[in-house]
Amino acid sequence: RLAVLSPRLRLLAMGSVESRCGCCEGIRTMFVIPQSQAQSSNFCDAVSVCVHDTTAALKLGSTIEVDLQAAGLSKNQQKKLLARQVRQSRKNHKKIHKQTNATVAAFSVLDDALPTLVEDSESTFDAQGLLRHRLCKTFGAQKRYHALPLSFGPEPEKGLPVLGSVLLRPPKYAAKFLPQEYSLLHKLWVILGGACAAGTGVLDIGAGNANCAVLAVALLGLTVICVERESPREELRAEARLPEALRRRIVRVEADVEDFGPEELQRVASTHGLHRMVLVAKHPCGIGVDRSIECAARLHASRAESAGVSIEIIGVVMATCCTNKLSLDDARISRVPEFCKLYAHDVPGFTCLSHDNHGFERAVEVMSRCSAWRTASGSEGNAIQASQLEWAELFEDALQSLRLRRLAQIFGASTEIRFAPRECTLQDRCLVAAPCSIPEGIRAHGEMSTDPVFLSHLRKAASQLLADSGPIDCRPLGLKSAKYDFDYTDMSAPTD
Repeated sequence: RLAVLSPRLRLLAMGSVESRCGCCEGIRTMFVIPQSQAQSSNFCDAVSVCVHDTTAALKLGSTIEVDLQAAGLSKNQQKKLLARQVRQSRKNHKKIHKQTNATVAAFSVLDDALPTLVEDSESTFDAQGLLRHRLCKTFGAQKRYHALPLSFGPEPEKGLPVLGSVLLRPPKYAAKFLPQEYSLLHKLWVILGGACAAGTGVLDIGAGNANCAVLAVALLGLTVICVERESPREELRAEARLPEALRRRIVRVEADVEDFGPEELQRVASTHGLHRMVLVAKHPCGIGVDRSIECAARLHASRAESAGVSIEIIGVVMATCCTNKLSLDDARISRVPEFCKLYAHDVPGFTCLSHDNHGFERAVEVMSRCSAWRTASGSEGNAIQASQLEWAELFEDALQSLRLRRLAQIFGASTEIRFAPRECTLQDRCLVAAPCSIPEGIRAHGEMSTDPVFLSHLRKAASQLLADSGPIDCRPLGLKSAKYDFDYTDMSAPTD
């Protein structure tokens, strides 16, 4: 039996044991990988392979079982199959070993960086439990990700078709983004108390192609100021497909949110008669979340400090994204020092320390970097372990707690919810802030939550738009995408 193996595989095999195949009653041979060939003593010393199920995930932990009498397989084919399966199993094992090492390294850094609590010496936690306790105490994290309330909006089975009827988009694209847009629109409506009359608007940070802004204008009757560092090309801007009367109510301002202040807002808002606004940001990456919060702080404070500023920022709706980009953003720059500077005076466990932020920065850096475990868990062929996923969520919980406290300081009340289904986005955390208390409608979710006034408003506005000009063509003409299954390269954007 061993003669079937190539010389390379003979080095892996220590012996063989015959058994009967449950599939065809043929004779199997089971080859055992010696412990010396294993990548880590934490794992078992063999690999399970079955030629009848070559698509199965292979992990170190059983035995190599190959049916040498499988119908249609020559000895040469059997050798190739076995070699391929062993290579794959070793590759998978290396991935697991790498993730194990990454987890141990992260724990080591956190254990060194986090301050020691007084009660640690009397704690009954195990090592990981104690580290988790120290992390939550240090950052003041209270709510865990899986305890966050779901808030996808009221009766989405009724509301989503209304939104979908006014936009022409690729089906897969609409399936991903429409539930997110519906949820955010309802939260805007609730923060504004349903009062979407003249003088009321939205400050959309990082608006992108402005699909969400278009819906706010067309269905809620709002005016939207889109603040973007660099606007997309003209043909990719959704507002360009609006009727002229509606198009004028979307205003683009090219500016970095870090530099956008009361004077800029006053100049634009006064031109359009705005005096009451909600700041919205859909998936700003990394430090973009914190810069948007500080922008809200500047704008909110300016009304109280200056009689010349007449714009009131009454709340924030912000879907956060990519915590891992704090440690390294798209420009390959670490934003951890900037983040820590913003929150240095508001970390409960670090306030007793000196002004040296070294420990704080080390903790944030490793937490940011390892939060990527959560998004990586959805990729094909990943080796992320369940414990890593749990820790990644805890790291995000800790960092989000700093943002929640900052928003509460600015506006009076803040909360965190999960605003969209996981199949639409893994980045489903959403921060909401409002004066005094969070309106109950923010937590509207599913068919048991109703908001008949909101749905009636949507239906009436959608019917009017469709009667006047038809659906808004937001298809990305001239482009194609395998991910979203469309090809509009033979179509050109309409001209006025």
